[in-house]
Amino acid sequence: MLFDEAADAWIDALEAAKKSPNTVAAYRRDLGLVAELAADVVTTERNELRLGDLTTPTVRRAFARRARDSSASTMSRTHSTWNSFFGFARSEGWVPANPMDAIERARTGSQAVRSVEVDDLVGRMLRAAAKSEARSAWPTRDVAIIAVLAQTGVRLSELTGLLLGSRTGDTGARQVTVIGKGQKARTIPITDGVDALIESYLLERRDRFPGQAYGDHRTPLFVHPATGEPVTPRQVQYLVDRLYREAGIRGSVPEGALVHALRHSFAMDLLDHGADVVELQTLLGHSSLNTTRRYLTARPDRLRETVATSSAASAIEELRPPD
Repeated sequence: MLFDEAADAWIDALEAAKKSPNTVAAYRRDLGLVAELAADVVTTERNELRLGDLTTPTVRRAFARRARDSSASTMSRTHSTWNSFFGFARSEGWVPANPMDAIERARTGSQAVRSVEVDDLVGRMLRAAAKSEARSAWPTRDVAIIAVLAQTGVRLSELTGLLLGSRTGDTGARQVTVIGKGQKARTIPITDGVDALIESYLLERRDRFPGQAYGDHRTPLFVHPATGEPVTPRQVQYLVDRLYREAGIRGSVPEGALVHALRHSFAMDLLDHGADVVELQTLLGHSSLNTTRRYLTARPDRLRETVATSSAASAIEELRPPD
């Protein structure tokens, strides 16, 4: 059986299981990149690669070549992709065994939290958005986007997936519902300030694009300033990058973070203001508490302060010898 035929069948199964488009795209990319290398290993064309060609030595060699220019986290994810693919192929009776069983998965350790350590980060970003004279600027919309990112900690894909109907609740008790990884929905409260900024943007949008379906809860919340089409992840990345530069803080932003750095900064800010790790897990939509615990690791002083407030610490202090 041709590899491409098996890969297409697996992708169909993922889509039928309602995996998110981003997840499916990542799986497809990981399959394709290693398949190209495997075809080179067995000296055949990619479209002629067969499942029978994908022995453990061949796949291991392809992974080794992929690892030359890839991070440990990328290789770990790629291993998961191929392991899942071969598990599917085996369940269909197309392969006798899973070659990934004999290929060690890359160890990633704990990935560091990459927040932006800048005083008044959100204020500087909002002020830059409000006064921007860039050609692509739409100040009220841009301010609303930064406000939502900064006060909800949503992922980039979750922001661009927001609809008019995502914002619910009465004034003073507003919230947004986002669809996260694995198509899991979660609800995040927003303040009156964020709600007012969204309303201001929507009023301008009605004047700019009067023909849009504002009564339909399925209408996208954020749109392009010139076309009125739903805003794309790439456009939001460009906006955030531009505002970092206009605010004079681009050099403080970890490379490759951009929007995600705002999510990390949101989490660190909440932690600094008394949120516990379970509350963070709920707001960020992490499926594993271990993922959320990274923020505690990044704030060792917070753990030290917590330990110091215990009743045992007070009793010990009473008997501590004087300096």
